Amino acid sequence: MKRSLCIGVAFVLASHGGWKDTARAEETKPISIVQAIERAVADNPDLRRERVAVAKAAAHQLAAEGQFDVLLDADLGTKRDLVPPLSCTPPCQNLPLVKNTTTTFGLGLARSLESGGTLQLAALASRATSNAPADSGLLPGTYYTSGLALTFSHPLLRGFGTEVTLANLRKARIQNDAAQLGRQMRACNVLRDVVVAYWELAYATQDLAIKRSALDLAEEQLRITQALIAVGRLADADAASVERAIAQRQEDMATGEQILFFRSLDLQRLLGQPADLASPLLAATDAPTTGSPQVDEAAEASRALEANPQLRALKLGLGLSQADLATARSTLRPRLDFTGSVGPTGFKPGLGDSVRQAAGFSALAWSAGLAFELPVENRTARGQLRVAEEDLTLARLNAEDFTLQLRDLVLRAARSIRTAGTRVALGQREVEFARLNLGAERARFQAGRATNNDVLLRQQELKDAETRLLRATVDQNESEATLSAATAEILDRYGVVLKGL
Repeated sequence: MKRSLCIGVAFVLASHGGWKDTARAEETKPISIVQAIERAVADNPDLRRERVAVAKAAAHQLAAEGQFDVLLDADLGTKRDLVPPLSCTPPCQNLPLVKNTTTTFGLGLARSLESGGTLQLAALASRATSNAPADSGLLPGTYYTSGLALTFSHPLLRGFGTEVTLANLRKARIQNDAAQLGRQMRACNVLRDVVVAYWELAYATQDLAIKRSALDLAEEQLRITQALIAVGRLADADAASVERAIAQRQEDMATGEQILFFRSLDLQRLLGQPADLASPLLAATDAPTTGSPQVDEAAEASRALEANPQLRALKLGLGLSQADLATARSTLRPRLDFTGSVGPTGFKPGLGDSVRQAAGFSALAWSAGLAFELPVENRTARGQLRVAEEDLTLARLNAEDFTLQLRDLVLRAARSIRTAGTRVALGQREVEFARLNLGAERARFQAGRATNNDVLLRQQELKDAETRLLRATVDQNESEATLSAATAEILDRYGVVLKGL
């Protein structure tokens, strides 16, 4: 995986031994920022849900594409009718009923057309038998009917055209693309959260090391004080201020250990790892480092407006509203549908003769008709049109509002990076001066011109300066993660590739 941050431990703690053992009883498990990202990509619950959402959107698109599948249908049936004779001799008692038995078979292919109509080709065959007497006026014996029919139906007003017919398919494709963008945006946000949580874990780890170094300095000062008391240069009461400082710094360490525990839990949750007291705490092995705080706000804003997945998804949402609007406008029209059918038929006592007659196209059967429907008030269609218009307006407002939010986010992150860079530069000087002051105060103490309180104050100043420098460095790294998530650059930065994009 690629990384743009220089991972290292070139930091202010070098003079105190770098990453020291914090004397915590809990077992720790080291983890790098790259390892954290890899585990998040594999197990983060939000990303797993997004994978399901993308698969579901693809399934919806497949279902919408099935609207234009070729349909094969067949039917087979038989029935018997009992028909009385057309005439009888009064008083017409004990009438002999004529038995007519008909067996039919049909096989057809049909397909919906993208323009809104339907085309069907069907082959029909039937066998009819009757025991009607010759003087009954009914056709006795067995006869076969066969035929081929091509049927075409199409709307002429309401529902006409691809804009309406393909609306569901177009919406399914847009929703599929939006789901892909949603997963990309979620991945950017998850990576941002993981990076921020990791740097907070690193901050808690280094902050605890700073507290540990402050405690070491106080304990060293106590040993010096006790040595001076032993030779009579100081009184026993002079050790009280140092012992108080040691107790306070031990309390700070206890608080720091709790914060480190919480930061480990935060990162574990993002990695999809359950909280368990038996599991070792995560320990950051990478330290935040400073880079160039030069940021081109205008360029970053333009990049975010072009590449941000959430904004792109909102713009795709306009297409959904426009498809609904086109469909609603179509419902305002009256319904006028055309249906026509044409095909040869055959009717003979033998099946072969019937088929040959139909195949010869000697007898053609056809039909044509129009169906019209107009709701007088048409309130349903007018209401649906208003809803679609308002949905389109709302979609535009949402896109415009998020554009404003995105610009604000980019400018804030860019300014935070620049400010953090300034804080780092000043903090490095502050730490250097604090170390010099501590060394000078120690020398004065050894010469008897300073008290323990003076030395402890210089130690506290060094600890505060190191903590501020650490906070500025972490803030810069976190702001960079926020900015790169807004521009979707964070995926490339850490080499994360989402399948399907």
